[in-house]
Amino acid sequence: MRPLSPPSTIAAFGNHSKDIMYIFEVRPVYRFRYISPSLDEHIGVGTVKASYADPSDCFDRIHPDDVEILMSKISGNCNYDEPFLQRWRTNDGTYIWFEEYTTPIYENGEIVAVQGVIRNMDAAKARQQELEQLCQRDTLTGLYNRHAFDSLIEEMISSEAIPLGVLTLDLNDLKRVNDRFGHIAGDALLQQTALCLSRFSQEAFRLGGDEFVIVCQGYTEQQCLHLLEQLRSEFLKHDLSIAVGFAYDEATTDVVTVFQKADQAMYSEKQRTKSLV
Repeated sequence: MRPLSPPSTIAAFGNHSKDIMYIFEVRPVYRFRYISPSLDEHIGVGTVKASYADPSDCFDRIHPDDVEILMSKISGNCNYDEPFLQRWRTNDGTYIWFEEYTTPIYENGEIVAVQGVIRNMDAAKARQQELEQLCQRDTLTGLYNRHAFDSLIEEMISSEAIPLGVLTLDLNDLKRVNDRFGHIAGDALLQQTALCLSRFSQEAFRLGGDEFVIVCQGYTEQQCLHLLEQLRSEFLKHDLSIAVGFAYDEATTDVVTVFQKADQAMYSEKQRTKSLV
């Protein structure tokens, strides 16, 4: 069945627009009254034709995590004043981010159709994610920074309790190196330390100065202790003097308390090291 002719104004813009424009009927049955040809340019050749024949071909391309957005949009249970962000699967299997502005059409108080404009936001989303990553990273060492650590704390507060180990680390010689050889040498020492940490953990953070922390989510206590021994061996290999503290909880969402216990253990080790000098 051929699609119904779209309003001339929509077609006049849509047929020449890089954005995707559409009119979709919700009642009496689901069907597209109009889809701009640009859908094929973004998703792949044949998508427009297939979507006219069966709207589910288009809907099935929406990322599983974003399907709820689609359902709220066509049911009227959403805020149409806000844009919808969603991911669609292309013909080659990759997903592209889109931003959609939708207008509902009502008859007798019931939603009968929606029309909208969809813009490819993939490049903008990639830039946003890149900036977010930069905000989460320490510029000197490349490790996660204090902001990332604070974000992790917030995430874990609202999550289920899990086994959690925390290692806190503090360089013993940074001030001496800075005073004697300058900050370039001190920076090199910090970078070497970060390199050692990143070899053994994907969740290593530089909190600032010479303070580091490793968060071990879902680890057993034995796995944490094994990691600690690996790190001590690595530090010895590179002649790094680092005080380390460790704390563990079998089931928690409270990173802060475990961190504080590890930090106290690290401080005690640092004091013992000083007393031997």
